Amino acid sequence: MNYNDYSDKKGSTLVLRTVCAILFCGFTFVYLYFYQADMLAVAQHILSGGATTYNGLIGAVIITAVLQLLQFGVSSIWPFGGSFHALTYFPSALLLALLSSMEPADDGTVGLGLAWWVAVLLMALWAAACIMLRRLPGAFASGSSGLLVTSAVAWRNIFALAAMFLFVGFAGNNDAVMHYRMRAETCLIRGDYAGAAAVGQKSQEADAGLTMLRAYALARQGQLGERLFKYPVKGTSADLVPMEQGVTCLIYCTDSVYRFLGAKPARPMAAGMYLHALLRSGMASDTAKDYLLCGYLIDRNIDAFAAALPNYYEINDQLPLHYREALILYTHLRANPTVVYRNDVMDTDYEDLQRLERQHSSREARMNAVRPQYAGTYWWYYEYGV
Repeated sequence: MNYNDYSDKKGSTLVLRTVCAILFCGFTFVYLYFYQADMLAVAQHILSGGATTYNGLIGAVIITAVLQLLQFGVSSIWPFGGSFHALTYFPSALLLALLSSMEPADDGTVGLGLAWWVAVLLMALWAAACIMLRRLPGAFASGSSGLLVTSAVAWRNIFALAAMFLFVGFAGNNDAVMHYRMRAETCLIRGDYAGAAAVGQKSQEADAGLTMLRAYALARQGQLGERLFKYPVKGTSADLVPMEQGVTCLIYCTDSVYRFLGAKPARPMAAGMYLHALLRSGMASDTAKDYLLCGYLIDRNIDAFAAALPNYYEINDQLPLHYREALILYTHLRANPTVVYRNDVMDTDYEDLQRLERQHSSREARMNAVRPQYAGTYWWYYEYGV
């Protein structure tokens, strides 16, 4: 027997196993810590009834370690040599896919994006493949001599791991808007209102829940009327305040929103009714009026906005940006406006917008023409917002 050859085989197999472990652990940690941490935090909060808090770093380390230990167990039962060693990572990868596919819902439940029966089917197929491969000669061999990391066997295992990583990525929760919402709520819990408002600010994807969170984060900074329409706004005024029958928070305490506005509603009601009742009661905070005014703007009800605005603000150039934009629009659209606001710079800017629109016949062409300069204004939202 050639002992040097045996030693080479044993050493090269150890190198392969180490490389696979490094690749799997590295991918798992990065995926959990940098991409799915907020989703896991929300899921744990919901499943534990708010009794526990998820730590992104500790959670990623523990889950990665557990999945690697699972691979060690599988490898001891199905001790594939170098040729098919990557297959021992499939149960761990499948569990990672299941864990990261959880989908928190507004009704306070958590579902699996990757259905359990699909996971059972994939495990059955994996077990069948292992049984078939077991009958192949050399399936449990240590592999050929030499450095396996540079051989076809090594690349076969690396490509198999890469395929599993792709599977995990596709099976996991990839809803960008849901990730934005979860990250924003995590920031709100920490009191990082600027961070919550900045989440997803370069993306055009949004929903009513994300708009509600952004409005709250901006209001906390006194910027609601100044910056709300800098983001894509979805939903209606009814979605601006979290309510039981509408949009609500996933983990952030809605009572914090009510306290900030002035008082918690005594019974379920529409957001508009709640804001009106709050303002009439004298318990409203200064921000409640901005919620009401921005609600009118979201609904494109500029007549109600113009009628309500003088009750809360002096009509001058100190108004928040979007309020001034809305008044300029209102003055141009109505033959007999009840409130007249003039600003030479903004009037000229709006007339330039109209002139640019008149150069194009279709709505889509007009939208594309004015987008670079006017996206982020209330004028843009009023005409082209969804």
